[in-house]
Amino acid sequence: MTSHYKLIDQTVREGEQQVGVRFTARQKIEILHLLEEFGIDLIEVGHPGISAEDEQICRETALAARRAEILMHARADVEEVRAAKRAGAHWVGIWASLNDIGLATKFSDRPASFVRAKIAEAIGEAKSLGLMVRFTIEDASRTPWRDTEAAGRVARDAGADRISLADTTGCWEPAQCGDAVSRARAAFGCEIEVHLHDDLGLAHANALAAIDAGAAVIDTSVFGIGERTGITNSLELAVSLLRLRGDRRFDLSRIPRLARAVRLATGYSPDSLRPVVGRNAFTHTSAYHVRAVGRNPEAYEAFPPQLVGRSRTIAPGRPSLGRSLALDALSIGQPFVKGASELKYHRDGPGVRWVLMDSRVDPRTSFYVIQRFIGLHGAAIVPENHVDSHAHHCDSLFIFWGDQPDGTGLTCRVQLEAEEKTVESPASIFIPAEMEHSYSYVSGNGTYTNIVLAPDYNRSLMAETEAEPERASATR
Repeated sequence: MTSHYKLIDQTVREGEQQVGVRFTARQKIEILHLLEEFGIDLIEVGHPGISAEDEQICRETALAARRAEILMHARADVEEVRAAKRAGAHWVGIWASLNDIGLATKFSDRPASFVRAKIAEAIGEAKSLGLMVRFTIEDASRTPWRDTEAAGRVARDAGADRISLADTTGCWEPAQCGDAVSRARAAFGCEIEVHLHDDLGLAHANALAAIDAGAAVIDTSVFGIGERTGITNSLELAVSLLRLRGDRRFDLSRIPRLARAVRLATGYSPDSLRPVVGRNAFTHTSAYHVRAVGRNPEAYEAFPPQLVGRSRTIAPGRPSLGRSLALDALSIGQPFVKGASELKYHRDGPGVRWVLMDSRVDPRTSFYVIQRFIGLHGAAIVPENHVDSHAHHCDSLFIFWGDQPDGTGLTCRVQLEAEEKTVESPASIFIPAEMEHSYSYVSGNGTYTNIVLAPDYNRSLMAETEAEPERASATR
């Protein structure tokens, strides 16, 4: 039932086309190994022809593969194909665009015959080097069929093993995508791959349509990261394939670890409403829903959260209306003193803690700020560990500032995951989302400021059941 198709994960290649993302070799290798454990056996690791540095990163990543086949990206250019071979690829993904827009913008208005010749030359070189070849018709969804067919036949005649149809601007509907796959299968007599962008939010639906039409390979990435709005999401598709197609090849329990690794490597966190990995994906708050879920979770869940390494959350009931403030109104909030014991994993500890901003100071805020004044009010301070290790769904920040004019004068200890250091003020420490952390006072006087990018501190905390098993057990 499921043997005719596979997923090729492009997180560490297509993902680098998301703004601000660039992976080191170490990050690519970590993600590659997690993808292998997840059940992906074809992984695209980069574009070695871009630079010598990219070639070296691709080489290190390919050497680290334990069982997956490795594909590398290349334009229809002999030198880029050779770079993929030097970097240790099993497959090279050669691509070119042949519609009027592509010829004008990427080939300086050269004729399609020029591009077809480049395609044949590049594929011929790849086959002479012993590489498997995927040839991608870029922007196939906006290319007339006659041009798609001509390019595909040139590629097949030159030795391409697989033809990929790219919906480069995400404009296909599922029926169109399925029809294109069926037509290409009949015309080319080889495996058909699809590369589906999500500009209209249809990449997931198009992937299912492509599979139903007989596509052999679906391009995906973790979270769907990639150019603009990205491509088909590996994690969501794997869950859908189990739920809707009975495909049990993927170890969905590994999703939290894989998602966390990509979050930390990219700085990108999916929004709370994102299926599978979003914070609210398994959260119930309506009283009617809560009662029903208490009797049988299937009443309001398409699949149990435990399937993907998550846990169910019952959130507080409807919030009160509170005071109404226009978004553009100038509101002067009133900070207040509050003991740290109101926070989970915290006890009151040294000094005086002021809440400078949270949803109680201004209900419109999207972040939380406290400032602790240590040894500045005459009372003797005794060092103590008053914060247990914890993690937030969002990024946060520690700022240490001593009582001297240059900010010196305060010493604390900070723990981030397994690492612990003594911190001399002035110092600022960024805490990425989902990283276990803590701090404790050592000596001196000054202020400690904590900024958390959520308006409610306790609701920003991750439950132990959401952490990796080894991290969760370490904090018990």
